[in-house]
Amino acid sequence: MTSGSDTSEISQQPERIIIGETGLQRTLSYENRLFADRCETHLVIDDRHTNRHGGLHGGIHAILLDSACGFAASRALSDDGSQLVVTLSLNTNYLAAAKDENIHAVARVTKAGRSVVYTEGKVYDGQDNLLATGSAVLKKVG
Repeated sequence: MTSGSDTSEISQQPERIIIGETGLQRTLSYENRLFADRCETHLVIDDRHTNRHGGLHGGIHAILLDSACGFAASRALSDDGSQLVVTLSLNTNYLAAAKDENIHAVARVTKAGRSVVYTEGKVYDGQDNLLATGSAVLKKVG
């Protein structure tokens, strides 16, 4: 990874790694790495993730952004990232096709209130190419 992107901190140890927590996460085989200041969602692309053209399906970008933004919001609301949140809005901007099979989203909180959290995220491939950007608003539940 190059130091020019949000992935420059990727060498830090995550506080928690979440694997197989939901049916979708088990089906698509992605993992969430929770840090104090961000969440990274990692995926290795296989044929389950492709579109009719053989490239990464755009819905996968949105799933990775939603998951990363959700855990970043959860971490902002609880020290261990256990606070449940729901997505109120998710905006995704597609910029480029992936150049390799390693994909990851990096999300950070831009503003957090007591129950509503605003986040921004970016999706990169393993060559550090920016594939998509997004923002999400999430709300505390429970």
